[in-house]
Order: sequence, then structure tokens, then C-alpha cells
Amino acid sequence: MTDTDSHLLEASLPAIEHVQLRLPTLGDKPVITYRAAGDEHAPAIVLLHGIGSSSAGYRAQFAALSKNHRVIAWDAPGYGQSSPFAISTPAATDYADALADLMSALGISRATVVGSSWGSVVAATFAARYPAATRALVLSAPNVARGHLSGAERNAARELLMRGAAAQSSETRAAVVDTLLAPNAGPLVREVVSRLRDAVTPTGWEHAVDMLFSTHTPSLVPSIQAPISVIIGKLDRLAPIDEHARPIHEAARSSALHVLDAIGHMPKLEAPGIFNSIVLTAAAVGKDGAHRQ
Repeated sequence: MTDTDSHLLEASLPAIEHVQLRLPTLGDKPVITYRAAGDEHAPAIVLLHGIGSSSAGYRAQFAALSKNHRVIAWDAPGYGQSSPFAISTPAATDYADALADLMSALGISRATVVGSSWGSVVAATFAARYPAATRALVLSAPNVARGHLSGAERNAARELLMRGAAAQSSETRAAVVDTLLAPNAGPLVREVVSRLRDAVTPTGWEHAVDMLFSTHTPSLVPSIQAPISVIIGKLDRLAPIDEHARPIHEAARSSALHVLDAIGHMPKLEAPGIFNSIVLTAAAVGKDGAHRQ
């Protein structure tokens, strides 16, 4: 990690803001919390966190991307102070609709949408469902989701994912961080990842897990019109490239694959400078209307 990367990870976070939506799936008084930075009139970049994270996970992106863009990172329904879904098993389309409602409430008609890990599933679903609102799509450490599973295989996969929400000993928590990061990840990154997981709520986690079984990302991306950039760490053990990123990349009509050496499952934290550069390039490509292969 460079000195610049370290400074990005130590930058101040924008304050939490609240907005009330009109989405009935979020209950009677639906509220989404989010962080925002940059000029409100600048092109928008919307950041979607992973299953064990929140808007606070994009500290390094706020610090760099907001110089020339309006940057928004939400707390997904059930995360942070955002209202959880009022339905028992929300689908990926429910999260996409919540994101569309948030963007509308903030006056954002079109954005470069960035999703990390679980958030990549929400991002891809949004891009397929709201093509006119998607300037470009960036999928980091993407996940194929689990919609192709059924029966006993599905039940076993759900049970395994749900265990991640259980209270963890310090040893177990350290093991989770080890799985998420490359072996050479420094103490600053490890501390950030561990702290992010502490803020996850049981309801948010359970709904996020169930969402994964409502779709299959490689089946979704062929319909996406926006140019796609896929970012994957070569040492990603949680979502290995050949099982997740590559099938998504190959299924897309227009996709650029960025494989980062010596990086694990958290490119936005392990290599924020490179990550930010890819996002900025994707935003510029989307603005020009060009597609890359």
C-alpha cells in the first residue's frame, strides 16, 4: 500500500444524512441514510457496499472521487439507520427499486453505479432494471449470487451464509478478516475491515442473504446496456475470479476485466488509488457513450 493509499483510508468521512422515501416495501416511514460529497451539479457516482459493510466503507473513495463528481454512498435497507424491508424475503429487484427511489429523492437522474461484492448484485440488478439511469457500471469483487441453486443445495448455502451474522470471538473475527484480505494487507486495512463488520445488524444481514437467492448475475448482465468494468483481486479467496468475476465478465455484452495482483476481496480498501482510477475511467467512458470490450 502506498502512502497515498494510507492517506485516503485515513481521510474524514462525510456526515450521515437521512432522506424519507415513498417505497411501501420499506414500511410506513421509510428512511434511507447515506453519505454525500462533491458538487451537487457534478456527474454522480453512486457507491453500494457489501454484505458486511456500510457507507463508511467508502472513505477512500469520498476523499478522491468527490473532487470532480457528486459521490453518494448509501446504507442499504436494514444497514446503519436505514429502514429494513417490511417484507420477509426481499429480492434483488427490491433493493434496486430502493436505490432508484433514493436517487430520485436526491435529484440524480443518471449515475455511474459502483457495487462491491454483495453490492455488485444490487448494482447489476439496478443497471438491468433502470438502463436510462445507469451511465456506467463498476462491479468490484463481484458475486454470481445464488439464484441458480435449489433444494438441499440452496438450504445448505443459505445456512452457511447466515452463520456469518452470529456473534464472533476475537479469533473468529480475525479469521474472517484473513479470508477477506490478501496476506500482505497491512494493519490499517485490517482494522478498517474489522470495524465495518461490527456495525452490521442481524436483520440487514438476513435480508441481504435472502436477496442472493433471488437472482443469478451472469444471467442478468447480458441485458445491461451500460459499459461494465469488473475489478477483482488475484488473491480473492471469498469470490475467486474463475467462479465469479470471469463468468460475469464473459456474459456481459461490454465489459473490461481488471485483475489486481496481490489484492484480496477488498480492492476499494487494499488498493484504493487503483480502484479510484478505474472508477474514474469508467465514469468518463460512460459519459462519452463508448463501450469497451
